[in-house]
Amino acid sequence: MESTTNKPANLSASSPKPVEYDWGDWQTVASHPAMAAATRATKMVVRGLVLFAFSFIEIVAELLAPIVLVFGIGWAMLPGIVSIAGPEGQAKDFVAGMVQAIPREIHLGRTTVTPASLIVEGVLLVAVVALCRTVQTLAIASD
Repeated sequence: MESTTNKPANLSASSPKPVEYDWGDWQTVASHPAMAAATRATKMVVRGLVLFAFSFIEIVAELLAPIVLVFGIGWAMLPGIVSIAGPEGQAKDFVAGMVQAIPREIHLGRTTVTPASLIVEGVLLVAVVALCRTVQTLAIASD
């Protein structure tokens, strides 16, 4: 029985030269109508994604900003409002105990929430809304 063996093919010692392109070739490809259409489509998709992302961020910040501001301002004013409305006698002791029961800060994990921090975060959310609207305006105007 004869066995056949596969022998490696003889490769030429010289490797093929890399093809050199001329700048005119690239300009021809870039100016092709299909390439121009692909470029316009890519720009439209990127602009759409940017507008979507900033619109989403704007809507979420626009919803949260007033809530955070109102809670922060209300929490900061609550002890003063309760103590102003303080009656006399035994009710005054009750109101004083109530004012002391209002927490000055809340710890959520490593985060400490205070009335001042809520107010600052509310103002920052308003700034985020303004930034998102500016970016959207610039993206739309760059046509």
